[in-house]
Amino acid sequence: MDPPRAEPAPVLSDGTVTLRPPTLDDRDDVVRTCQDPDVQQWTTVPSPYTAADADAWLERTTDPHTWWTNPTWIITIPETAGYSGAIDLRPDGHGGCLVGYLLAPWARGKGHGARALRVASAWAISHLNVSVVQWECYAGNEASRRTALAAGFRVHDVTMRRWLPQRGERRDAWLGELLPEDLTAPAMSRARAIAARRDGVRPAGPSLTARERDVLAQLAMGKSNRDLAKALGITENTVKNHVRSVLEKLNAQSRSEAVVIALRAGLVTLQR
Repeated sequence: MDPPRAEPAPVLSDGTVTLRPPTLDDRDDVVRTCQDPDVQQWTTVPSPYTAADADAWLERTTDPHTWWTNPTWIITIPETAGYSGAIDLRPDGHGGCLVGYLLAPWARGKGHGARALRVASAWAISHLNVSVVQWECYAGNEASRRTALAAGFRVHDVTMRRWLPQRGERRDAWLGELLPEDLTAPAMSRARAIAARRDGVRPAGPSLTARERDVLAQLAMGKSNRDLAKALGITENTVKNHVRSVLEKLNAQSRSEAVVIALRAGLVTLQR
């Protein structure tokens, strides 16, 4: 078993949704969200959900020594920097990981879930070196299904009977998966992506300036605009301009997608 990593848990962002590590200040919002009827119906959180359950979850997810065995983030949205949901990765040690997520009632219906799912999945592929991110939900959870599809997952039409447990019972399930190339599909057609991999094409690489490459390298490390500005000694407004230019040149829809495209093209490498 690999020893625990020493580096701190990263903060990830696509410029709209931000994923940050949990803190003890999230306790009350965790309780409120996990008591929501939809969360109770479609997840495995304890029922009834109490403050003691939130304390136990936060004790586990805020432990820096074990965070990397089950990376867990709080989802924050533009309206508030506070808790608006949670997302976690469960690596299987064999090149895959399962992703789980939930949104607070006040954050639903705005596309935030799909954004969070894409950001976390891109980070799993680029930093945990997984070749597949797996998604599953109880059959009937149409909101989760729509979120997975919007994030680029291939969701299968087959219903797996009595596939998943929930509080002592087994329920039917829907399954899906996301591969590295699925993250770049909105930027290039599948045919162009295959041709690029076959021919070793580096999309838009030569047109990136030296500063844009610096910014891209920082994005690959999961840096927020504030941390990126501090690292490069420039203003946050300048960072935003460079990020916008990088996205345009790489034909990427988000920061996480730009990182995946850049990694596949060899424009950046990961620092470990």
